[in-house]
Amino acid sequence: MPNKIFNTLNKYLFLLLNIILYWGCQNQEPKLDSSSHNEPEYSDEPSNVPIKSPDSATVDMIQRVQKQVAKIDPNKITYYLNDTRAQNISKKMKSQTGITLVNSELQYAKELLNAGKTEKSIKTYQSILAKIEDMRINDPKEILLAIKRNLAVAYMRKAEQDNCLANHTAESCIIPISKNGQHQLKEGATKTIALLNEILQINPNDQECQYLLNVAHMTLGQYPDKVPERYRIPPEYFHKNADFPMFKDIAMGLGVDMKALSGGTCIDDFNNDGYLDIIASSWGFDHQIRYYENDKNGGFIDKTNSTGLVGVTGGLNLRHADYNNDGQLDFLILRGAWFFEQGKIPNSLIKNNGDGTFTDVSIESGIYSEAPTQTAVWADFNLDGWLDLFLANESKPSKKVSCELLMNQKNGTFVNQTQAAGLNISGFFKGVSCGDVNNDGYPDLYISNLGDYNQLHLNNTKSGILGFVLGPPDLGVSEPQVSFPTWMFDYNNDGYEDIFVSGYSYGKTSAAEMMLDGIAQTSHPMTPYLYRNNGNGTFTNVASQMGLNEPIATMGCNFGDLDNDGFLDFYLATGEPNLFSIVPNRMYRNVSGNNFQDVTYQSGFGHIQKGHAVGFGDLDMDGDQDIYAVMGGAFEGDVFQNILYENPVGNANNWISIQLVGTKSNRSAIGARIILIINENGKPRRIFHTVGTGASFGGNSLLAEIGVGKASIIEKLSVIWPTPGMTTSNFKNVLVNKKMRITEGESEMEILNIPATSFSLKAHQHH
Repeated sequence: MPNKIFNTLNKYLFLLLNIILYWGCQNQEPKLDSSSHNEPEYSDEPSNVPIKSPDSATVDMIQRVQKQVAKIDPNKITYYLNDTRAQNISKKMKSQTGITLVNSELQYAKELLNAGKTEKSIKTYQSILAKIEDMRINDPKEILLAIKRNLAVAYMRKAEQDNCLANHTAESCIIPISKNGQHQLKEGATKTIALLNEILQINPNDQECQYLLNVAHMTLGQYPDKVPERYRIPPEYFHKNADFPMFKDIAMGLGVDMKALSGGTCIDDFNNDGYLDIIASSWGFDHQIRYYENDKNGGFIDKTNSTGLVGVTGGLNLRHADYNNDGQLDFLILRGAWFFEQGKIPNSLIKNNGDGTFTDVSIESGIYSEAPTQTAVWADFNLDGWLDLFLANESKPSKKVSCELLMNQKNGTFVNQTQAAGLNISGFFKGVSCGDVNNDGYPDLYISNLGDYNQLHLNNTKSGILGFVLGPPDLGVSEPQVSFPTWMFDYNNDGYEDIFVSGYSYGKTSAAEMMLDGIAQTSHPMTPYLYRNNGNGTFTNVASQMGLNEPIATMGCNFGDLDNDGFLDFYLATGEPNLFSIVPNRMYRNVSGNNFQDVTYQSGFGHIQKGHAVGFGDLDMDGDQDIYAVMGGAFEGDVFQNILYENPVGNANNWISIQLVGTKSNRSAIGARIILIINENGKPRRIFHTVGTGASFGGNSLLAEIGVGKASIIEKLSVIWPTPGMTTSNFKNVLVNKKMRITEGESEMEILNIPATSFSLKAHQHH
């Protein structure tokens, strides 16, 4: 009995400590000078909203996560705990001399920079430069060059901290940089330019330095004139002929500009009031999950305190779904990615209690595991009406970790059927998507395997016996071998799901080098792959002929229909950790299924901070989709504000928003296919939409938001439900510009009265 009491006290002392630490972060003035650590900053909640303490199951998982985090050896990981490594190196330096000391100082300076302690890093690099110049080294040029490159990056990071963080505007870090986005504090960029010019005199072929030189001059309003012609990015590159409106970042004015590292997002209606809310995470071990609730008046309220989630931290990616068919959307937090054997941090399944609170049910549901992952997908693989979960875990050759197929038992629990289903596979899996590529009704799996061949696993379920078979090589979908995120969508509205998979850099070629290669139209293996489904069991990569011919180091991404023309557009977020790689995120508009048009620069999407999870959703319910993107890098100090792009397109085209409610199929109708037949400009055409959260590193709303172009009425609307018999609901002469609910088995559609709002922007309290 005494042990039980002691353990209970320990739990609540731990909870109290988390709450105290949380409020400490809330009430401290943010330290945004360039010498600070730049810890993530969270928006405060109104003081009249009390903290809802996590329940015992959630507290238990908080402790399990922190226990695993405490086991991580800082010297065996790269992308986090930079400050801890810097302190450890500093201790060693006290007993070192000569070249050994200099080598340690170089490591120390780099860890300081990655930790966000930029001023200390700069001073350390300057001290090392002075020492090396005094040392009698036969040919110090190469060493000096390497140090000056790091120092140039440090000064550029200082410029970003002084301006884009401490003096943030809605136009900060978006290229081509506007006058309102230019730096007011000029020291960082000025010294960056001086160092880059020195470096390029010695090594004029250094593409990373060439690229950074262009950006640094942009921040001071000196591009293109002050950039030497041989290094200059042609100005016309940023002024392509694209007729698309300017999107503006309004996250700061709405208070949803959480400042942290790379992470996940879910855009959806978590309180069932008809309006879309935002959940966001950051992968830092002590970074709080955030829940922003739509107030139905054009704003958002940070409800994190009242959700029972205080102390729930970390998570590089989030995936949401109604796993228990209770009508409330739940979500999954994925942890441990990139840490390999150090990444044994359990994922969390967070159940929505339906009263504004959430509970961690990882243990009771049976999904608990300690395998590193950042990618998973919800789907009803056996079409029994309940969502299953596939986790694509990360492995390396020396230590393989199997994927996990967790089948829903219809009682709130899951059972592992990986082996029986033929999915006992391992790899360095960075993306997984789901879709019915052969139109047999059963969802198939596409897995992006960074550093090896990608895999398409066809669902071969027969007579109720679940099974998957690896697609044969002649399917032609295994490239690129250095890939990251992926999704399935029907880009050309031919009724067959196509596959998109984007390239990555993986340290061989940085994102900055890849961008310059793309501008120069140099052939590059890291261009995205768009596999058109030929409808006969084969695929053809049509990326080049569709205009996707530039290499992009993509991490987060998603797709939606920004202009409501009935063709799906997509956003690519460039999140490579390298501090040189402040390259623009990209937006591509689908032009009638014939090609993709790069509208990045004309429309304000060229954000150069690290981009990760992306969610499309109509956040103001005005009929067009907005975009929420999680920003911030992988190193401890590479923080940045999340962004929310308001869609300015308006109702130039018509649309319909449909909430599907499954009865025999899964409640949130994930996997359902909607087919619209319309007549536009005297010509009939079809539009296809599959219900889901979109790409592997993103979280779209499950609300089916579909553009119908100039059509004034939908002649026929069909819903193919994810059931074994592919049950279909049909409706004729459906009104456009309406919000509808379709319940499986009912013959009538329900018109929803959900008024549009106008975003209500306020002065942001942190900036």
